Amino acid sequence: MLMVDTSVWIDFLADRETPEVAYLQESVEAEETLCFTGVILQELFQGMRSNEQRHVVEHSFLPFVEIFPSRSTYLLAADLFRKSREAGHPIRSSIDCLIAACCIEQNAVILENDRDYAYIAKVSKLQRVQS
Repeated sequence: MLMVDTSVWIDFLADRETPEVAYLQESVEAEETLCFTGVILQELFQGMRSNEQRHVVEHSFLPFVEIFPSRSTYLLAADLFRKSREAGHPIRSSIDCLIAACCIEQNAVILENDRDYAYIAKVSKLQRVQS
């Protein structure tokens, strides 16, 4: 299962050519199972300029698996934040820790282009796509 971070979705929707977007396109064509969590949708929708665009994206996400964080997910996210800070790499967004915690609990691999996930992976079992 592949969790696609907000940053990759933004590049994908903007038709940017990045290694992560290419990987996402290949994953979609191969019908790999994609997953997301609510905060990814929230971040995407916050940046949208029109309701029409929002509805198109919302409809596009219907076939994907939605991951719902539980109490243990939030506790793990807090642990990831603290462990990374203690290792000398403070995380810029606690949302990244929540997304990483969802991945760890669901054994999903994350596709991202955000340095914070590399730091989180150093202190956890987070699996990242290596491009």
